[in-house]
Amino acid sequence: MTKYLNSSNNFTIFFSLVYLLFFSNNSFYTQCNSPCFCLQVDEIGEVYIVWDTLNITNVNLFEHQFYADTGGGFVLIGTESNPLVNSFNFQNYFAGNNASSYFIKSLYGSSGSNFYFSDTISTIFFDLVNLFDGRVALSWNHPIAVNSLPSNSQYIIENSSPSNPPTSAIWNQVVSLPIDSLNYIDNISICSSWLNYRVRISSSSCDFVSNLDGGFIEDQQAPDAPVIDLVSQDTSNNHLFIDWSPSIAQDVMAYIVFKFSNGSWNPLDTIFGVQNTSFYDTTTTTFQNDIVKYSIAAMDSCSSGNPPQFNTSSAGDEHNNILLNQQYEQCTGEVLLSFNEYINWPFGVSRYKIYFKNDANINWQLLDSTNSLNYSYIIQQGNMNYSFIVIAESDSLSINSLSNIVEFYANQPPIPQSSYISQVQVHSDTIFVKYIGDNGIGIKSLNIYRSLDNGISFEMIDFESNPVFPYTYYDLDVNPSERSYLYQMSVTDSCLNEVAFSNFGQSIFLDGNYEDYLINNLVWSPYQNWENGVESYKLSTFNNLNPTFELLIESDTLLNYLHDFTIFLEPLFDGNICYQISAIENLSSLGSSGISTSNIKCLQSEPIIFIPNALDLNGIVNYWKPIIKMIDFSDYKVSIYSRHGELIALLDNIDQVWDGRIMNSGNLASMGVYVYQVEFKNPSGKYFHKKGQITLIR
Repeated sequence: MTKYLNSSNNFTIFFSLVYLLFFSNNSFYTQCNSPCFCLQVDEIGEVYIVWDTLNITNVNLFEHQFYADTGGGFVLIGTESNPLVNSFNFQNYFAGNNASSYFIKSLYGSSGSNFYFSDTISTIFFDLVNLFDGRVALSWNHPIAVNSLPSNSQYIIENSSPSNPPTSAIWNQVVSLPIDSLNYIDNISICSSWLNYRVRISSSSCDFVSNLDGGFIEDQQAPDAPVIDLVSQDTSNNHLFIDWSPSIAQDVMAYIVFKFSNGSWNPLDTIFGVQNTSFYDTTTTTFQNDIVKYSIAAMDSCSSGNPPQFNTSSAGDEHNNILLNQQYEQCTGEVLLSFNEYINWPFGVSRYKIYFKNDANINWQLLDSTNSLNYSYIIQQGNMNYSFIVIAESDSLSINSLSNIVEFYANQPPIPQSSYISQVQVHSDTIFVKYIGDNGIGIKSLNIYRSLDNGISFEMIDFESNPVFPYTYYDLDVNPSERSYLYQMSVTDSCLNEVAFSNFGQSIFLDGNYEDYLINNLVWSPYQNWENGVESYKLSTFNNLNPTFELLIESDTLLNYLHDFTIFLEPLFDGNICYQISAIENLSSLGSSGISTSNIKCLQSEPIIFIPNALDLNGIVNYWKPIIKMIDFSDYKVSIYSRHGELIALLDNIDQVWDGRIMNSGNLASMGVYVYQVEFKNPSGKYFHKKGQITLIR
């Protein structure tokens, strides 16, 4: 129990308490529940002490004595002995200037010998400060220790318009506050008004009411500048969306949206309504390729000045959109993303999240988080549409800002679908190599490689810029009659990468020799690396009797052949036979069926020579003629001499014969032995000389 008494009463009260506790036989009245009573100040400043008879009982009441300390110590201000009364009015005291303290001494019994002291309780002194911006600052004191107030009680702020008489005022609740509150700022929501305020405590036993305070409340100040929450891209329509927090000044009637463009701030639009706190900028041409700044000012409904102007705040902190840009390098597959910083969130940006999608994944996927304003990403799947977006997340605020979406087709250098050597053909001392490739995909060059060690190593022997396919390469620096050559080709794409190495293509080398009497032995190398292999080899031949190639044999496996050419032994057959191999390709997936030809191999057989050694003019065969086969009949000469060296006959045609006559005279030569000399060459240019004797019989 707390008591606030002046010094003259302290000893008396102390002695009385000791007497009651230890020596009095009268019943003692239990201490009341806090608070014992309530203090209420009316509109004219008079104090009312109000109690609940359950707290301060009126049973067997002698009298209640009321004490007040208004600045000079506690003094008795009145008594009440009627047990039916539970309030006391402290008249002619104005409680509107400060707080004053009170307690009740209750006397019981017929002589008032028993007594009880209540807690000391203060009036609530309520103070109002006009901030001249449409707001009032309200403050007050607790009537007792805050932890002694009932837990279910609360402070209630009320206001009213002045009335006459003052006690007829109608009070309206403004707000209810927790019991530990001691101040509050209220906005009048209008430009000006005469208003009174007070505070009360509502509890289960009784109510406390403060003094009133008020006056002419006027808004002479511009509202606070609004705070932008975010500037973000609306990806559904590519407009910029600006959102801000509503002004704390309730009399704000509109917001002015400013936009920074052409080097200066310009008003963009006016948004009416204190709760209308968003705006769409639909002028996409100004921000799709640029960073745009926005700022918001608040304008209330009050005016000041001459001429009067609405109170308008300064523009708040600027915010800007996030402009995302991309650069794509198709040769490396790298996309470089760059974007500007989002500014003026109170705690800055926590991170930037990068999302992407493509034709294969149509939903946005988180790519990475970063605090950098640049990001590099290597495209894994090219030749499809890609989209990227950046989302800035605020630090400590659940606010995001979206950038614009960048979209592009991720071209990658086309990969040739065809890279194929379809033919390798020998023509005399030149090799033709036919290559099938893809046109229209930006091929910079065709690269030709040749191997002399059967593919162990290759040497680049030539290239062709901007080739058109199919392409035939003529290799002049070869000797196809001596060996086989292996080829491979590649292309250089638009990014200068060497790609699409072809299959091998190998020339067929045909070789042979005169094996035996009227038999040539032929052997050839296989054709290499057709997609589906060789369908067949065709061996063709020609000679002086048949000057065009004729098929000799066809096989899909043979790589050698013994040719018996007895059938060619005719009088004018010169013994030279030429051969060539043609390899036929099994149909490839490209629809090609190539033909590759070998070198032409010619084999010259040794001449067959039979020369008679006698001429019997009386015999059945009465002429002399050498029998020679497989020679060059265009260069043929037979000379016949006497024993004295005299030329008596000359034959220069294979069909000519010697009938025993001496040339120029036509006379028959005399019997005897004559000398002949046969001269000829084969088709290869080799000369032959044969000498012998002829016995002439007549």
